[in-house]
Amino acid sequence: MHTQLNKMQALPPICLDRRLERLQALYQTIQQNKQNIINAINSDYGHRAAGETLLAEVLVNLEDIKHTIKHLPRWAKADQWTADWKFWPSRCAIVPEAKGVVGIMAPWNYPFNLVAGPLTAAIAAGNRVMVKPSEVTPKTAELIQQLLAEVFTDDEVHVVLGDVDVADQFSRLPFDHLLFTGSTRVGKIIMRNAADNLTPVTLELGGKSPVLIDRNYSLDKAAKSIAKGKWFNAGQTCIAPDYVLIEADRIEALIAALKKHTIDAYPSIDINNDDFSCVVNTQHFERLQGLLKQVPNNQIIDLYPDYQNQVNRMAPVIVNQPDQQSKLMQEEIFGPILPIVAVNDLSDAIDYINRGDKPLTLYLYSNNRTTIRRVKQQTSSGSLAVNETLVHFAQQRLPFGGIGASGMGSYHGHQGFVTMSHMKSVYYQSRLNGNDLVRAPFTQLKKKIINWMS
Repeated sequence: MHTQLNKMQALPPICLDRRLERLQALYQTIQQNKQNIINAINSDYGHRAAGETLLAEVLVNLEDIKHTIKHLPRWAKADQWTADWKFWPSRCAIVPEAKGVVGIMAPWNYPFNLVAGPLTAAIAAGNRVMVKPSEVTPKTAELIQQLLAEVFTDDEVHVVLGDVDVADQFSRLPFDHLLFTGSTRVGKIIMRNAADNLTPVTLELGGKSPVLIDRNYSLDKAAKSIAKGKWFNAGQTCIAPDYVLIEADRIEALIAALKKHTIDAYPSIDINNDDFSCVVNTQHFERLQGLLKQVPNNQIIDLYPDYQNQVNRMAPVIVNQPDQQSKLMQEEIFGPILPIVAVNDLSDAIDYINRGDKPLTLYLYSNNRTTIRRVKQQTSSGSLAVNETLVHFAQQRLPFGGIGASGMGSYHGHQGFVTMSHMKSVYYQSRLNGNDLVRAPFTQLKKKIINWMS
Protein backbone atom coordinates (compact mmCIF):
# COMPACT_ATOMS: atom_id res chain seq x y z
CA MET A 1 0.00 0.00 0.00
CA HIS A 2 2.78 2.41 0.91
CA THR A 3 4.52 1.83 -2.43
CA GLN A 4 1.29 2.49 -4.30
CA LEU A 5 0.72 5.69 -2.33
CA ASN A 6 4.25 6.94 -3.04
CA LYS A 7 3.76 6.23 -6.73
CA MET A 8 0.49 8.16 -6.83
CA GLN A 9 1.86 11.10 -4.82
CA ALA A 10 4.67 11.50 -7.34
CA LEU A 11 2.14 12.14 -10.11
CA PRO A 12 0.54 15.50 -10.98
CA PRO A 13 -3.09 16.33 -10.19
CA ILE A 14 -5.75 15.12 -12.63
CA CYS A 15 -6.54 17.89 -15.11
CA LEU A 16 -10.06 19.35 -15.36
CA ASP A 17 -10.94 17.80 -18.72
CA ARG A 18 -9.90 14.36 -17.50
CA ARG A 19 -11.88 14.78 -14.27
CA LEU A 20 -15.02 15.56 -16.24
CA GLU A 21 -14.38 12.61 -18.56
CA ARG A 22 -13.85 10.22 -15.65
CA LEU A 23 -16.93 11.43 -13.77
CA GLN A 24 -19.04 10.98 -16.88
CA ALA A 25 -17.66 7.45 -17.27
CA LEU A 26 -18.40 6.73 -13.59
CA TYR A 27 -21.98 7.91 -14.12
CA GLN A 28 -22.42 5.59 -17.09
CA THR A 29 -20.85 2.64 -15.27
CA ILE A 30 -23.19 3.01 -12.31
CA GLN A 31 -26.16 3.29 -14.67
CA GLN A 32 -25.15 0.13 -16.49
CA ASN A 33 -24.47 -1.84 -13.30
CA LYS A 34 -27.56 -1.08 -11.23
CA GLN A 35 -28.56 -4.71 -11.03
CA ASN A 36 -25.02 -5.84 -10.19
CA ILE A 37 -24.93 -3.34 -7.32
CA ILE A 38 -28.32 -4.58 -6.07
CA ASN A 39 -27.18 -8.20 -6.30
CA ALA A 40 -23.85 -7.67 -4.54
CA ILE A 41 -25.35 -5.79 -1.59
CA ASN A 42 -28.23 -8.25 -1.39
CA SER A 43 -25.73 -11.10 -1.20
CA ASP A 44 -23.73 -9.41 1.55
CA TYR A 45 -26.84 -8.69 3.63
CA GLY A 46 -28.64 -11.96 3.13
CA HIS A 47 -31.40 -9.70 1.91
CA ARG A 48 -31.41 -5.96 1.15
CA ALA A 49 -34.56 -4.44 -0.34
CA ALA A 50 -33.85 -3.64 -4.00
CA GLY A 51 -35.82 -0.39 -3.79
CA GLU A 52 -33.67 0.79 -0.89
CA THR A 53 -30.48 0.01 -2.79
CA LEU A 54 -31.71 1.85 -5.89
CA LEU A 55 -32.63 4.90 -3.85
CA ALA A 56 -29.74 5.07 -1.43
CA GLU A 57 -26.84 3.53 -3.33
CA VAL A 58 -27.60 4.34 -6.97
CA LEU A 59 -29.94 7.32 -7.41
CA VAL A 60 -28.27 9.51 -4.78
CA ASN A 61 -24.86 8.99 -6.38
CA LEU A 62 -26.07 9.51 -9.93
CA GLU A 63 -27.58 12.84 -8.90
CA ASP A 64 -24.40 13.80 -7.06
CA ILE A 65 -22.22 13.03 -10.09
CA LYS A 66 -24.57 14.85 -12.46
CA HIS A 67 -24.61 17.92 -10.18
CA THR A 68 -20.81 17.84 -9.91
CA ILE A 69 -20.25 17.59 -13.68
CA LYS A 70 -22.60 20.53 -14.27
CA HIS A 71 -20.94 22.86 -11.77
CA LEU A 72 -17.31 21.67 -11.71
CA PRO A 73 -15.96 24.07 -14.39
CA ARG A 74 -17.18 27.00 -12.29
CA TRP A 75 -15.99 25.52 -8.99
CA ALA A 76 -12.50 24.97 -10.41
CA LYS A 77 -12.04 28.58 -11.49
CA ALA A 78 -9.93 30.92 -9.39
CA ASP A 79 -11.86 33.52 -7.41
CA GLN A 80 -10.09 36.84 -8.09
CA TRP A 81 -10.53 40.39 -6.80
CA THR A 82 -8.68 43.68 -6.43
CA ALA A 83 -6.53 43.94 -3.30
CA ASP A 84 -7.36 46.29 -0.45
CA TRP A 85 -7.12 49.96 -1.53
CA LYS A 86 -3.85 50.41 0.38
CA PHE A 87 -2.23 47.93 -2.02
CA TRP A 88 -3.98 49.07 -5.21
CA PRO A 89 -3.66 48.12 -8.05
CA SER A 90 -2.53 44.67 -6.86
CA ARG A 91 -4.79 41.63 -7.03
CA CYS A 92 -5.71 38.64 -4.84
CA ALA A 93 -7.07 35.22 -5.71
CA ILE A 94 -8.10 31.93 -4.19
CA VAL A 95 -7.04 29.06 -6.44
CA PRO A 96 -8.48 25.57 -5.80
CA GLU A 97 -5.82 22.91 -6.17
CA ALA A 98 -5.80 19.17 -5.54
CA LYS A 99 -4.50 18.06 -2.16
CA GLY A 100 -2.74 15.03 -3.64
CA VAL A 101 -3.86 11.51 -2.76
CA VAL A 102 -7.08 11.08 -0.77
CA GLY A 103 -7.80 7.96 1.26
CA ILE A 104 -11.45 6.88 1.56
CA MET A 105 -12.56 4.36 4.18
CA ALA A 106 -16.16 3.22 3.71
CA PRO A 107 -18.59 1.44 6.09
CA TRP A 108 -20.88 -1.53 5.48
CA ASN A 109 -24.30 0.05 5.93
CA TYR A 110 -24.27 1.85 2.55
CA PRO A 111 -21.17 0.19 1.12
CA PHE A 112 -21.46 1.52 -2.43
CA ASN A 113 -22.86 4.99 -1.73
CA LEU A 114 -20.22 5.84 0.84
CA VAL A 115 -17.44 5.01 -1.60
CA ALA A 116 -18.93 6.70 -4.66
CA GLY A 117 -19.94 9.94 -2.88
CA PRO A 118 -16.54 10.83 -1.40
CA LEU A 119 -14.84 9.53 -4.56
CA THR A 120 -16.87 11.96 -6.69
CA ALA A 121 -15.74 14.88 -4.53
CA ALA A 122 -12.10 13.77 -4.49
CA ILE A 123 -11.89 13.30 -8.27
CA ALA A 124 -13.72 16.58 -8.88
CA ALA A 125 -10.97 18.36 -6.96
CA GLY A 126 -8.27 16.68 -9.09
CA ASN A 127 -7.00 14.21 -6.51
CA ARG A 128 -5.87 10.66 -6.94
CA VAL A 129 -7.64 8.26 -4.61
CA MET A 130 -7.07 5.08 -2.62
CA VAL A 131 -10.24 3.32 -1.43
CA LYS A 132 -10.72 0.81 1.40
CA PRO A 133 -14.25 -0.66 1.17
CA SER A 134 -15.73 -2.42 4.19
CA GLU A 135 -14.65 -6.02 4.78
CA VAL A 136 -18.13 -6.69 6.26
CA THR A 137 -19.62 -6.49 2.74
CA PRO A 138 -17.02 -8.40 0.66
CA LYS A 139 -19.13 -8.97 -2.47
CA THR A 140 -19.78 -5.25 -2.75
CA ALA A 141 -16.11 -4.50 -2.11
CA GLU A 142 -15.10 -6.80 -4.97
CA LEU A 143 -17.67 -5.18 -7.27
CA ILE A 144 -16.37 -1.71 -6.34
CA GLN A 145 -12.85 -2.80 -7.22
CA GLN A 146 -14.05 -4.20 -10.55
CA LEU A 147 -16.17 -1.21 -11.55
CA LEU A 148 -13.63 1.44 -10.58
CA ALA A 149 -10.95 -0.43 -12.56
CA GLU A 150 -13.21 -0.04 -15.61
CA VAL A 151 -13.41 3.75 -15.14
CA PHE A 152 -10.02 4.80 -13.72
CA THR A 153 -6.41 3.79 -14.22
CA ASP A 154 -4.73 2.23 -11.19
CA ASP A 155 -2.68 5.38 -10.58
CA GLU A 156 -5.89 7.44 -10.52
CA VAL A 157 -7.98 5.24 -8.22
CA HIS A 158 -6.61 2.20 -6.39
CA VAL A 159 -8.89 -0.10 -4.35
CA VAL A 160 -7.49 -1.99 -1.36
CA LEU A 161 -9.35 -5.08 -0.13
CA GLY A 162 -8.76 -6.75 3.20
CA ASP A 163 -9.74 -7.23 6.82
CA VAL A 164 -9.58 -5.02 9.90
CA ASP A 165 -5.77 -5.22 10.05
CA VAL A 166 -5.56 -3.97 6.48
CA ALA A 167 -7.94 -1.13 7.38
CA ASP A 168 -5.69 -0.20 10.32
CA GLN A 169 -2.62 -0.13 8.07
CA PHE A 170 -4.55 1.89 5.50
CA SER A 171 -5.44 4.56 8.07
CA ARG A 172 -1.76 4.91 9.02
CA LEU A 173 -0.65 5.82 5.48
CA PRO A 174 0.56 9.42 4.96
CA PHE A 175 -2.34 10.52 2.77
CA ASP A 176 -2.87 14.15 1.85
CA HIS A 177 -6.43 13.79 3.15
CA LEU A 178 -8.37 10.93 4.74
CA LEU A 179 -12.15 10.55 4.82
CA PHE A 180 -13.59 7.92 7.15
CA THR A 181 -17.24 6.98 7.58
CA GLY A 182 -18.14 4.77 10.53
CA SER A 183 -18.67 4.68 14.27
CA THR A 184 -17.46 7.29 16.75
CA ARG A 185 -15.41 4.62 18.54
CA VAL A 186 -13.49 3.64 15.42
CA GLY A 187 -13.31 7.28 14.31
CA LYS A 188 -11.17 8.05 17.36
CA ILE A 189 -8.73 5.31 16.34
CA ILE A 190 -8.60 6.59 12.76
CA MET A 191 -7.89 10.12 13.95
CA ARG A 192 -5.06 8.94 16.22
CA ASN A 193 -3.52 6.96 13.36
CA ALA A 194 -3.78 9.91 10.97
CA ALA A 195 -2.28 12.29 13.52
CA ASP A 196 1.12 10.59 13.27
CA ASN A 197 1.37 11.86 9.68
CA LEU A 198 -0.49 15.15 10.29
CA THR A 199 -3.01 13.86 7.76
CA PRO A 200 -6.12 16.08 7.69
CA VAL A 201 -9.28 14.06 8.27
CA THR A 202 -12.97 14.24 7.50
CA LEU A 203 -14.81 11.99 9.95
CA GLU A 204 -18.40 11.08 9.13
CA LEU A 205 -19.54 9.39 12.32
CA GLY A 206 -22.92 8.70 13.89
CA GLY A 207 -24.42 8.93 17.33
CA LYS A 208 -27.94 9.15 18.65
CA SER A 209 -30.04 11.32 16.35
CA PRO A 210 -33.11 12.46 18.31
CA VAL A 211 -36.66 13.16 17.13
CA LEU A 212 -38.59 15.98 18.78
CA ILE A 213 -42.35 16.29 18.12
CA ASP A 214 -44.03 19.64 18.75
CA ARG A 215 -47.19 19.26 20.82
CA ASN A 216 -49.26 20.88 18.08
CA TYR A 217 -47.92 18.75 15.23
CA SER A 218 -49.99 15.89 13.81
CA LEU A 219 -48.89 12.64 15.45
CA ASP A 220 -50.12 10.68 12.45
CA LYS A 221 -47.95 12.66 10.03
CA ALA A 222 -44.95 12.50 12.33
CA ALA A 223 -45.33 8.76 12.90
CA LYS A 224 -45.55 8.04 9.17
CA SER A 225 -42.33 9.93 8.49
CA ILE A 226 -40.51 8.45 11.50
CA ALA A 227 -41.52 4.88 10.63
CA LYS A 228 -40.41 5.21 7.00
CA GLY A 229 -37.07 6.73 8.02
CA LYS A 230 -36.35 4.48 11.00
CA TRP A 231 -37.10 1.13 9.35
CA PHE A 232 -35.30 2.00 6.07
CA ASN A 233 -32.41 -0.48 5.74
CA ALA A 234 -33.67 -2.02 9.00
CA GLY A 235 -32.51 1.06 10.91
CA GLN A 236 -28.89 0.64 9.77
CA THR A 237 -28.45 4.28 8.78
CA CYS A 238 -26.17 6.80 10.49
CA ILE A 239 -28.91 9.44 10.28
CA ALA A 240 -31.76 7.11 11.27
CA PRO A 241 -34.01 8.45 14.05
CA ASP A 242 -32.45 6.93 17.17
CA TYR A 243 -35.11 7.85 19.76
CA VAL A 244 -38.23 10.02 20.06
CA LEU A 245 -38.85 12.76 22.63
CA ILE A 246 -42.53 13.44 23.39
CA GLU A 247 -44.82 14.32 26.31
CA ALA A 248 -45.93 11.31 28.38
CA ASP A 249 -49.64 11.85 27.74
CA ARG A 250 -49.08 11.50 23.96
CA ILE A 251 -46.95 8.35 23.99
CA GLU A 252 -49.85 5.92 23.68
CA ALA A 253 -51.23 7.74 20.64
CA LEU A 254 -47.77 7.92 19.05
CA ILE A 255 -47.22 4.17 19.50
CA ALA A 256 -50.59 3.44 17.89
CA ALA A 257 -49.72 5.67 14.93
CA LEU A 258 -46.27 4.11 14.56
CA LYS A 259 -47.85 0.64 14.57
CA LYS A 260 -50.34 1.64 11.89
CA HIS A 261 -47.77 3.13 9.51
CA THR A 262 -45.26 0.35 10.09
CA ILE A 263 -47.82 -2.32 9.22
CA ASP A 264 -48.99 -0.27 6.22
CA ALA A 265 -45.42 -0.15 4.89
CA TYR A 266 -44.53 -3.74 5.80
CA PRO A 267 -47.66 -5.94 6.09
CA SER A 268 -45.31 -8.78 7.02
CA ILE A 269 -41.65 -9.08 7.92
CA ASP A 270 -41.06 -12.66 6.89
CA ILE A 271 -38.78 -13.79 4.10
CA ASN A 272 -41.52 -13.37 1.50
CA ASN A 273 -41.54 -9.59 1.95
CA ASP A 274 -38.79 -8.22 -0.29
CA ASP A 275 -39.28 -4.66 0.97
CA PHE A 276 -37.76 -5.18 4.41
CA SER A 277 -33.99 -5.59 4.74
CA CYS A 278 -32.01 -7.93 6.97
CA VAL A 279 -29.53 -6.96 9.64
CA VAL A 280 -26.16 -7.17 7.90
CA ASN A 281 -24.80 -10.22 9.75
CA THR A 282 -25.19 -12.46 12.79
CA GLN A 283 -22.78 -10.42 14.92
CA HIS A 284 -24.87 -7.26 14.57
CA PHE A 285 -28.12 -9.20 14.93
CA GLU A 286 -26.93 -10.64 18.24
CA ARG A 287 -25.75 -7.20 19.38
CA LEU A 288 -29.27 -5.82 18.81
CA GLN A 289 -30.87 -8.76 20.58
CA GLY A 290 -28.49 -8.13 23.48
CA LEU A 291 -29.72 -4.55 23.76
CA LEU A 292 -33.32 -5.78 24.03
CA LYS A 293 -32.46 -8.39 26.67
CA GLN A 294 -31.54 -5.56 29.05
CA VAL A 295 -35.03 -4.04 28.70
CA PRO A 296 -37.96 -5.27 30.87
CA ASN A 297 -40.59 -7.07 28.79
CA ASN A 298 -43.33 -4.64 29.79
CA GLN A 299 -41.44 -1.80 28.02
CA ILE A 300 -41.10 -3.65 24.71
CA ILE A 301 -43.84 -3.16 22.12
CA ASP A 302 -43.49 -5.91 19.55
CA LEU A 303 -45.06 -4.68 16.31
CA TYR A 304 -45.15 -8.22 14.87
CA PRO A 305 -45.95 -10.46 17.88
CA ASP A 306 -46.48 -13.60 15.78
CA TYR A 307 -43.18 -13.27 13.93
CA GLN A 308 -40.12 -15.32 14.89
CA ASN A 309 -36.82 -13.72 13.88
CA GLN A 310 -35.22 -15.61 10.98
CA VAL A 311 -31.70 -15.47 9.56
CA ASN A 312 -30.81 -11.94 10.77
CA ARG A 313 -34.25 -10.68 9.72
CA MET A 314 -35.29 -8.68 12.77
CA ALA A 315 -38.76 -7.22 13.19
CA PRO A 316 -39.16 -3.54 14.19
CA VAL A 317 -39.58 -3.00 17.93
CA ILE A 318 -40.62 0.03 19.99
CA VAL A 319 -39.28 0.46 23.52
CA ASN A 320 -41.40 2.63 25.82
CA GLN A 321 -39.40 4.82 28.21
CA PRO A 322 -36.26 2.71 28.66
CA ASP A 323 -33.78 3.21 31.48
CA GLN A 324 -31.55 6.12 30.52
CA GLN A 325 -28.47 4.26 31.79
CA SER A 326 -29.09 1.21 29.61
CA LYS A 327 -26.87 0.47 26.62
CA LEU A 328 -29.90 1.10 24.44
CA MET A 329 -29.82 4.75 25.44
CA GLN A 330 -26.06 5.13 25.73
CA GLU A 331 -25.01 3.65 22.38
CA GLU A 332 -26.05 4.30 18.80
CA ILE A 333 -28.68 1.63 18.08
CA PHE A 334 -28.12 1.11 14.34
CA GLY A 335 -31.00 -1.32 13.97
CA PRO A 336 -34.82 -1.63 14.02
CA ILE A 337 -35.34 -0.62 17.64
CA LEU A 338 -37.03 2.71 18.43
CA PRO A 339 -37.05 4.00 22.02
CA ILE A 340 -39.61 6.61 23.10
CA VAL A 341 -38.58 8.99 25.88
CA ALA A 342 -41.03 11.06 27.93
CA VAL A 343 -40.34 14.78 28.39
CA ASN A 344 -42.37 17.49 30.10
CA ASP A 345 -42.27 20.10 27.37
CA LEU A 346 -40.10 21.69 24.65
CA SER A 347 -37.62 23.12 27.16
CA ASP A 348 -37.18 19.72 28.78
CA ALA A 349 -36.63 18.11 25.36
CA ILE A 350 -33.99 20.68 24.42
CA ASP A 351 -32.22 20.17 27.75
CA TYR A 352 -32.28 16.39 27.21
CA ILE A 353 -30.65 16.73 23.78
CA ASN A 354 -28.03 19.16 25.06
CA ARG A 355 -26.98 16.83 27.89
CA GLY A 356 -25.75 14.27 25.38
CA ASP A 357 -23.18 14.34 22.59
CA LYS A 358 -23.97 16.54 19.62
CA PRO A 359 -25.95 14.36 17.19
CA LEU A 360 -25.35 13.90 13.49
CA THR A 361 -28.95 14.92 12.77
CA LEU A 362 -31.78 16.35 14.83
CA TYR A 363 -35.33 15.75 13.56
CA LEU A 364 -38.02 18.26 14.49
CA TYR A 365 -41.70 17.96 13.67
CA SER A 366 -43.29 21.39 13.94
CA ASN A 367 -45.07 23.98 11.83
CA ASN A 368 -44.49 26.70 14.40
CA ARG A 369 -41.83 29.19 13.31
CA THR A 370 -41.01 30.17 16.87
CA THR A 371 -40.47 26.53 17.87
CA ILE A 372 -38.34 25.83 14.80
CA ARG A 373 -36.21 28.92 15.43
CA ARG A 374 -35.81 28.05 19.11
CA VAL A 375 -34.67 24.47 18.41
CA LYS A 376 -32.35 25.72 15.67
CA GLN A 377 -30.76 28.28 17.97
CA GLN A 378 -30.66 26.33 21.24
CA THR A 379 -29.32 22.99 20.00
CA SER A 380 -26.23 21.95 18.07
CA SER A 381 -26.18 19.10 15.55
CA GLY A 382 -24.57 18.19 12.25
CA SER A 383 -27.86 18.91 10.53
CA LEU A 384 -31.45 19.83 11.41
CA ALA A 385 -34.28 18.28 9.40
CA VAL A 386 -37.76 19.68 9.84
CA ASN A 387 -40.82 17.45 9.23
CA GLU A 388 -39.06 14.65 7.34
CA THR A 389 -36.38 11.99 7.83
CA LEU A 390 -33.31 10.97 5.78
CA VAL A 391 -33.98 12.96 2.60
CA HIS A 392 -31.75 15.89 3.59
CA PHE A 393 -28.80 13.58 2.79
CA ALA A 394 -29.83 13.69 -0.89
CA GLN A 395 -29.76 17.49 -1.19
CA GLN A 396 -26.65 18.19 -3.25
CA ARG A 397 -26.42 21.84 -2.20
CA LEU A 398 -26.47 20.93 1.50
CA PRO A 399 -23.13 19.99 3.10
CA PHE A 400 -23.33 16.71 5.00
CA GLY A 401 -21.30 16.15 8.13
CA GLY A 402 -21.30 16.01 11.89
CA ILE A 403 -20.04 18.04 14.82
CA GLY A 404 -18.31 16.95 18.00
CA ALA A 405 -18.76 13.23 18.60
CA SER A 406 -20.78 12.90 15.39
CA GLY A 407 -17.85 13.91 13.21
CA MET A 408 -15.85 16.74 11.71
CA GLY A 409 -15.79 18.20 8.23
CA SER A 410 -18.41 17.77 5.53
CA TYR A 411 -18.88 16.95 1.88
CA HIS A 412 -21.55 16.71 -0.89
CA GLY A 413 -21.77 19.08 -3.84
CA HIS A 414 -19.60 22.17 -3.73
CA GLN A 415 -18.67 21.53 -0.10
CA GLY A 416 -17.20 18.19 -1.14
CA PHE A 417 -15.07 19.93 -3.76
CA VAL A 418 -13.88 22.46 -1.16
CA THR A 419 -13.14 19.76 1.44
CA MET A 420 -11.02 17.82 -1.05
CA SER A 421 -9.19 20.93 -2.33
CA HIS A 422 -6.48 23.14 -0.95
CA MET A 423 -7.88 26.63 -1.41
CA LYS A 424 -4.55 28.33 -2.13
CA SER A 425 -4.21 32.06 -1.47
CA VAL A 426 -2.40 33.98 -4.24
CA TYR A 427 -1.28 37.62 -4.18
CA TYR A 428 -0.25 39.39 -7.41
CA GLN A 429 1.89 42.49 -6.87
CA SER A 430 1.34 45.12 -9.57
CA ARG A 431 4.22 46.80 -11.37
CA LEU A 432 3.27 49.97 -9.56
CA ASN A 433 4.50 49.19 -6.04
CA GLY A 434 4.09 51.71 -3.25
CA ASN A 435 4.90 49.38 -0.39
CA ASP A 436 8.29 51.05 0.22
CA LEU A 437 6.37 54.12 1.41
CA VAL A 438 5.61 52.27 4.64
CA ARG A 439 8.82 50.28 5.12
CA ALA A 440 12.05 51.04 6.97
CA PRO A 441 13.76 53.38 7.28
CA PHE A 442 10.78 55.13 8.88
CA THR A 443 11.26 58.77 7.96
CA GLN A 444 8.93 61.49 9.20
CA LEU A 445 7.04 61.34 5.91
CA LYS A 446 6.57 57.56 6.19
CA LYS A 447 5.39 57.92 9.80
CA LYS A 448 2.81 60.46 8.67
CA ILE A 449 1.62 58.09 5.90
CA ILE A 450 1.31 55.17 8.39
CA ASN A 451 -0.57 57.36 10.87
CA TRP A 452 -2.90 58.51 8.09
CA MET A 453 -3.54 54.90 6.98
CA SER A 454 -4.25 53.75 10.51
